[in-house]
Amino acid sequence: MDPEDYSELIAHLAPVPRTEVVSVHAAIGRRIGTEVVATRSVPAFPTSAMDGFALDEAALTAAGNGAAITVVGDTPAGHAAAPLHPGSAVRVMTGAPVPAGSEAVVPVELTDAEQTGPAPSTIRIASLPETASEGWNIRSVGEDICAGEVVLSAGERLTSAGVGTLVMLGIDEIEVLAPARIGLVVTGDELRTHEAQTPSDEPDAPGDDAVVATAATDPTILNSNLPMLAAALRATGADVREAICDDDPSQLLSVLTDMDGAVDLVLTTGGISAGAYEVVRQALEGNCSSFDRVGMRPGSPQGYGRFAGLPLLHFPGTPQGAFLAFHLFARSLLTGRTLRTRWKKGLCAGPAISRHSRAVLLRPGAFTAAGEIQVEPRSRLRDFAAAEAIVRVSPGTDELTAGTVIDYLDC
Repeated sequence: MDPEDYSELIAHLAPVPRTEVVSVHAAIGRRIGTEVVATRSVPAFPTSAMDGFALDEAALTAAGNGAAITVVGDTPAGHAAAPLHPGSAVRVMTGAPVPAGSEAVVPVELTDAEQTGPAPSTIRIASLPETASEGWNIRSVGEDICAGEVVLSAGERLTSAGVGTLVMLGIDEIEVLAPARIGLVVTGDELRTHEAQTPSDEPDAPGDDAVVATAATDPTILNSNLPMLAAALRATGADVREAICDDDPSQLLSVLTDMDGAVDLVLTTGGISAGAYEVVRQALEGNCSSFDRVGMRPGSPQGYGRFAGLPLLHFPGTPQGAFLAFHLFARSLLTGRTLRTRWKKGLCAGPAISRHSRAVLLRPGAFTAAGEIQVEPRSRLRDFAAAEAIVRVSPGTDELTAGTVIDYLDC
């Protein structure tokens, strides 16, 4: 099956979303847990859109004929509106409430008044544009937001503008999606942490030549999958519980038992091929998990299942295979979107890439200054280290050439 079909096959393993309530100021970048409905209108009262003078209909007509208009009040923003007498004006600042009975707000620039200092006793209006009419420069109730309106939908990411909108509505706390709790289990007797490979500083440590010789002949492999995937998960906002397991099936079952109920999803790497030391298959195949080969390169071996009620995803042990499986399948589950809906469209900048006759090839890509994607011919982990995109090269017999529309994911 192709990667898109596999993503749909495992979609039921997506963690059930949990929510928590946090301060609006601490919620930036978090996803909204439930829709936010405005409990008040913004503005809640008619306000002035300009620094100027609020006039009633009679005063506006008189001013248009050249008459001086008496100013009977002054209203800064944040203060109650001064009353407007018939045929008079009240000075108002931007955001201030306009008095009842106001026909329009005339900008101070269109009057003979000084723009700063105390309010004048009278004003004259030099000219009025033809567009001046009832409600001119007066923002009506609910012009920005109406009470009862949905202002943020569930699942949206809260931006700084969203924070401002919530505070504008008097909302101090908001329900957001809680971080996904992910268990990460890296398997294999051959793996060692970097710390375990660091030569000792003790006086009886071997000399430099011995250290070099040991490094050259040591059959163990540095465990890159654990820090790589833990970093990738934390970048999504997930809480990660890490574990290392050797090639003992009973140890793996013990690790999963400890994680059951404490995490929402477990990712494992390694132990899922057809060799003699495939600990994940030995421990889980048949009772808990299924394993197959997906039509993709790298990362063909994949698996999925449940341990009791705990969802499991099984990735290959090769670093590039684990990296790609995370971006294609784990990120799909964590975002609640299948892979088929996540691909973006771009334009290939070259060079020409040979296709696989049956499998989807996944290649690193980087954006050019023109916004096209330069595709790398190899898919080693070091090639993805400098990549900005994962490019999907569909099966075929021809080459992927410059100018071709391609599918890609950000990485």
